[in-house]
Parts: sequence; C-alpha cells; structure tokens
Amino acid sequence: MSSHEAWWIALSPQLRDRIDELLCARRLIQAIALLRQEGGLHPVPGLHEAQDMLMERRAELDRQGLVEPEVPPPTTGQLIELAANIAAPVVAVEALWDGDTQGWYVDLVVIVSRSSRHHDRFDEVPLTRLRYGSDIRLFNGQVPPWPEAQQATEQGQAVARHLGVPFHFTSPAVPDVDLPRWWDSQPTR
Repeated sequence: MSSHEAWWIALSPQLRDRIDELLCARRLIQAIALLRQEGGLHPVPGLHEAQDMLMERRAELDRQGLVEPEVPPPTTGQLIELAANIAAPVVAVEALWDGDTQGWYVDLVVIVSRSSRHHDRFDEVPLTRLRYGSDIRLFNGQVPPWPEAQQATEQGQAVARHLGVPFHFTSPAVPDVDLPRWWDSQPTR
C-alpha cells in the first residue's frame, strides 16, 4: 500500500466525502488545505505530498465521471462583448503569464485608466484565464509552443482591434512572471 493510500484510508469517511466534494468541483487548493488542517495525519503531509495525493484522487474521480467538466474558455465574440461593457476608459489589452501549483496559465486583461493597487494611473479588468494542461507538458515535450499563449495573442489582438487600443504580451513564447507590464512603457506624468 502506498503512503497516499494509507493517508486516504486514515481519514474519516466524513472528511473523505468533503474532500471528494471539493475535488469534484475542481477546488484542489481548498481540498489540500482541508486535508492538511483537518486530516489528523501524523506527520502532516507536506504541500507537494498533499497535492500529489489529491491529484491522484481527482484523477480517480474523473475516471468515474464525477468531476465537473471544465468550463470552455469564452469565444472572441464573448470577450469583445465583455470588454465593450467596461465602464472605465480602456487604454490597452494585455496578456500576461502567471502560475500556481498546477502550472502556467495566461491571463487576458483589459487595462483601464484609473488608479489601483497595481499602478497609480492604471488598473486591470480580467477577461479570461487560459490554461491547457499542467506543467507536465514541459517534460513530455508538448510545449512550446504554448497553446494558451497563442490563443491569448489571437483573442487579445482581436479585442484590442475592436476597441482601438494596443495589445501587449511581453513574452508569448516563454512563461515568466517578472516581466514588464504595458503600463511600465507609459510615460510618467
């Protein structure tokens, strides 16, 4: 019996049900927190151990057809409609990399003219988040190219054209979070 199986069996049936509910709703981070906080396991599984264990469990639930299907990303037309309904003055459309315990993804945002926690003159309004798999793709040679970057570029350019503003994506070919944003290229007042 693997350590993951032993941990799973050691959990109360009620806690296993709560974790399964979160996993079926694609709420992995919350399931990890619940396992580590209320599992009563000694020693408490590390973050990566808990993630591996619950990803295996989610895969099992998925094979049984119990995991909610992923919501398809919005169409370009839907993104244009979302962006067109933003009340603040739109100044750019931007794609930027981010990541979490699952891997890299691309956020597509509209930059608007108003101060925010991000910048003294600009803010971002999210349009969509694009991800087409986990970082295992790096090891099995599926990326690059990154399909989420290609889609973000195509859709972002279409939205920007429709709004008559520039499109910005610092590094579509290489994921990185420490890259200049569109507003970094704007003159200071």
